[in-house]
Amino acid sequence: MRRAVVTLAHPQHAGMLRALRILDDAAPAHGWTLHFAVPQPHPLLAEAGIDPARTSVVPGLGRWRRWRSRLAAPLVVGRLAALARDAAVFYSETLSTFPYCWLAGRVTGVPTVVHVYSSYPQARPYRKHWLGRARHVIAPSADSLELARRAIGGFAPGTRALVAYNGMDIGRLEREAAAPVPPGLPPIPAGPRIGMVGNLDPRKNPATLLAALPAIRAAVPDVHVLLVGAFPDAATEARARAEIAALGVGDAVTVTGFLPNPFPLVRTLDVLVHPALRDPFPLALLEGMALARPIVASAVGGIPEMLVDGESGVLMAPEDPAALAQAVIGLLRDPGRRAAIGAAAHARLAGTFSLAGFAATMFAAFDAAAGEAGR
Repeated sequence: MRRAVVTLAHPQHAGMLRALRILDDAAPAHGWTLHFAVPQPHPLLAEAGIDPARTSVVPGLGRWRRWRSRLAAPLVVGRLAALARDAAVFYSETLSTFPYCWLAGRVTGVPTVVHVYSSYPQARPYRKHWLGRARHVIAPSADSLELARRAIGGFAPGTRALVAYNGMDIGRLEREAAAPVPPGLPPIPAGPRIGMVGNLDPRKNPATLLAALPAIRAAVPDVHVLLVGAFPDAATEARARAEIAALGVGDAVTVTGFLPNPFPLVRTLDVLVHPALRDPFPLALLEGMALARPIVASAVGGIPEMLVDGESGVLMAPEDPAALAQAVIGLLRDPGRRAAIGAAAHARLAGTFSLAGFAATMFAAFDAAAGEAGR
């Protein structure tokens, strides 16, 4: 059994944690065990099922671009090098921890596999996070991989760069969705439900859904919006709640906060909305596909690789509340079309984005990196 040290700079990111849980569950079948390194403890780690016995706190991990973090870099690198004494590979789940892993790898001889989950609109973040030094690169979509390639002017000769589409354990997710709705939530009115799921940050763009809500509500008066997730910080939450109040839709919106198992609520959605400004390959949409939810999403990042417009989802331009409202209203008024799109999304997930395929690609990349280090 080979060991990978997995570095995660954002333990508060629910989507990243769910992706790691999927990988962790599949690891033993591929001959691997994972050890996690995070910059600080966070309750979401336990709630997401990340084993505390295989988790180490490395203060300063992440935030590479801040000068204070660079001053602390020798301590971070030393701690990672100590964790990697019996490891075969570092796995940097996002770019923000890659420089630390690369430096620790220079000390220990342990190679780093970096996952470019971020899809930055400018080249500078890729360069500042030293992606040009990477020799084992994974991206969640072809769009993300091409963005990264262009940003650094092409990968170095011999670099292994590949796409690993995230997969989904459909059976497990369906079982989790069959559980009771989590206790402690405010009462949610009966009637049509639309919602978005995940980290409610500006990139996921809940603001466009809120801006579309008055028009949706005018056409479907008893509609209710569920924002299933948490805001990244108090300032972002304050802005969103101020917008809800300004639009006069407070009685039509419920914010759940982070839920370890959001799927009993997700399965009740008549339409799942994802109005992201950029998103490499959103796990929330794979989860919606597993539950056969009809999806309206921005045609950005890897989303057009996930959904076929008009067949397994409805795609729209980002930051277009009118288009979002029109798409949602059309689906709410047509139960047959909702069912057909949801069924097509489920079939596309099962046929194209399997958990087995994701795990096989990921651990093959680990195997290749570890094998090269041993030569």
